[in-house]
Amino acid sequence: MPRRTHTKSRNGCLECKRRHIKCDEKHPICSNCRSSERSCEYADRFIRATRSQSSKSSTPSPAGLVPDELPLGRLADPFSSSDNPPVNMLHAELFFNAECAFRSLSKGTNGWIDSADVKRTIIATPYLMNEMLALSALHLSVVRSEDQKRYRRYAAQLQTHALGMYNQMRLDVNRETCVPLFLFSCILGMHTLCDVLVHREDTSFDEFLERLVHCFKLQLGIRVVISGPTWSMLRESILKSPLENGEIMFDWNTELGPDCARLLNLIETAKLGDAITSTYRHALQALQVSINAAIRGSVKSVNGVTGWSVMVTPEYVEHLALRRPEALVILAHYAVLVYWHRHLWLFGDGGRFMIEAISSYLGPDWAIWLEWPNRALRELDPRYTNE
Repeated sequence: MPRRTHTKSRNGCLECKRRHIKCDEKHPICSNCRSSERSCEYADRFIRATRSQSSKSSTPSPAGLVPDELPLGRLADPFSSSDNPPVNMLHAELFFNAECAFRSLSKGTNGWIDSADVKRTIIATPYLMNEMLALSALHLSVVRSEDQKRYRRYAAQLQTHALGMYNQMRLDVNRETCVPLFLFSCILGMHTLCDVLVHREDTSFDEFLERLVHCFKLQLGIRVVISGPTWSMLRESILKSPLENGEIMFDWNTELGPDCARLLNLIETAKLGDAITSTYRHALQALQVSINAAIRGSVKSVNGVTGWSVMVTPEYVEHLALRRPEALVILAHYAVLVYWHRHLWLFGDGGRFMIEAISSYLGPDWAIWLEWPNRALRELDPRYTNE
């Protein structure tokens, strides 16, 4: 039987890729962006513009202007005649802002961004550097609301370029590659989660949930990077100290707190079957571990919030994709943890949105199941303050 032709859009616009919808690739504006009145940009347009610019004689740009040629190529020789574009002033702005973006997420802790070895690894790894700059641009899109669209466009371009380089390299996990691969997975996961939670625009709950499920599936890829012998290699690497601290924070030998235990009791009483109940029990155990990690660490740390989506099983994510009510209720309980960290730019009001949207989607019949998430919106937990 002849193979079916591939119909997936490979050259779609950045906005359609961000929204995970098929692009008809019409120029200069695709049909999706035209109908929704969105900014339509194509990655190849920026690559061609960059190459054209690098082939011209160097002429100083007027002060204050930021060039749009974003993809970052080889850092060792920015004035080379290769097809890789040189570093520009926007790269410099994003590079210096990156440390501010990361420090604001780990105030009071010694994060991996403080390591000189880690910084050298990032600089020496183009796909990782591009993704770090992409997250920095996303941070600026949140804190500089007047330039939100511009920095979001930069973030999308840099991330697209980073993923393109990463996919072309097809790296095997070994002692040399495990650290940059792990960092890339973590930063990419943070980027995607922020884009879903903060830049929701006017999407419906179904569209939001589709994007969130895609984000969770992406984050599950981190488990592949750290599984088996790779974890041993990472624990002997330059990440040894932060990973050991993480092992202490994420302690699975803990009992469920009253709110998670109450939900588990409702799930077990519903008699959903052994396999489904086991999947939900694991998701709640992971949530309790994440809550405890956030309590033990700095209230400014994102580890407890981002850790949950890495720990849940693919089966739970599939139940979430199917809109199973119990899976949505567990997500609403996770949203409490996101809501507690609403002062961090990475999450914003995403927690409140999830709790309210899930409550509306499921309706009053599930009010008892959603009692704690809705109560959390009315109460201020003293452990999580913006001081």
